[in-house]
Amino acid sequence: MRILLINAFHWLKGGVERTYLDESRWLAAAGHEVAHLAVRDPRNLPSPTAARFAPAADFGEGAPALRQLLQLPRALWSQPAAAAAAAIVREFRPDVAHVHAPSRYLTPAVLRPLERAGVPVVMTLHDFKPWCTNRILFARGAPCERCKGGRHWRAFATACVQGSRAKSAVGAVEAYAHQAIGAYRAVRRWIAPSRFVHDKAVEFGVDPASLRVLAHGVERAAMAAAGGVPRETCALFAGRLSVEKGVRLLPAIAMRLAPVPLLVAGDGPLGSWLEEQARSQPNLRPLGRVDDAELAALRAGAGVVVVPSLFYEHFCYAAAEALLDGRPVAAARIGAIPELVEHEVTGLLAPPGDAHALAEAAQRALSDPDATRWGAAGRARVEEAGAPAKHVAGLLAIYREAMA
Repeated sequence: MRILLINAFHWLKGGVERTYLDESRWLAAAGHEVAHLAVRDPRNLPSPTAARFAPAADFGEGAPALRQLLQLPRALWSQPAAAAAAAIVREFRPDVAHVHAPSRYLTPAVLRPLERAGVPVVMTLHDFKPWCTNRILFARGAPCERCKGGRHWRAFATACVQGSRAKSAVGAVEAYAHQAIGAYRAVRRWIAPSRFVHDKAVEFGVDPASLRVLAHGVERAAMAAAGGVPRETCALFAGRLSVEKGVRLLPAIAMRLAPVPLLVAGDGPLGSWLEEQARSQPNLRPLGRVDDAELAALRAGAGVVVVPSLFYEHFCYAAAEALLDGRPVAAARIGAIPELVEHEVTGLLAPPGDAHALAEAAQRALSDPDATRWGAAGRARVEEAGAPAKHVAGLLAIYREAMA
């Protein structure tokens, strides 16, 4: 099968890219011909279609306002990305296209050449971008569905896009425009990585007949040398340092866990803030961004992995990877997390936003003899649900449905 995978970034930027790159590797290993469409970037991994990638752009949180303003037409509907998609379709002639997160870097404009060429399209719901201006149904520190029913003007009222009313206004215009032209009409099958995402998509009007639940595949990362393993009992947080990930709760959790260290692996917009907090909280230890091998070593030495998310996690790699390593997990009961972390079966759950309850859960995981049993049950659950071979078989079945 000739498969075109589409995502804004072709390097390991976050969880979306992990799924996209893992699927690319696994499909190729299974004997399928795989090509890609992304934006040009010096960090990109090799691809047979790299020369046809869309021109670079910058819509990140740190991008200058003037640059973003000049790129505005492209952010709403990227003609350069559409042209890149058309060129790849002509040359590669895919049997199916699998869209991950086109973002503002590609936009749904890449779907039009696929539609015109009759290429079946499948899309994974890594976020709720088709219905939510800021993608993650989160604003003002809590889950948000104010725009439900197409009321995108509320994004401007809440300034939910990077905390900016101007960017939120642009996002609202974008959402209304995409809604008016049926930007996602080419998608024949939607992949929900959890039952939670499936049910939420149905609430937003997706035909259940076009939805398929398929958990992300997960495999254990190679571990760094033993020197990276903590030599003392510790708790671990791994993820993007942002509000929705519950990072502002970490100092309070660390204070309640003291003297047990809380190691924090990752970077993001709250990195500087967390460093400042750590100056007065000795057992809160920010490590910055670490590679997969070092992170695997840190997990192996952690007594508990803490997942304090405040938003609707679609799958939650942080929990899945910890469970696959047999680590006890103390997590917020929100989004898809309870599908992986079942209370007192594969880990412990606490109310989202409750630092005290999360710290108590982490303390219990560090001391309760049952934690070993929870870790073993968690590993079995992820091995069964997220086996790469099972994931590829599920993908191919969905592709064939779309092609039919």
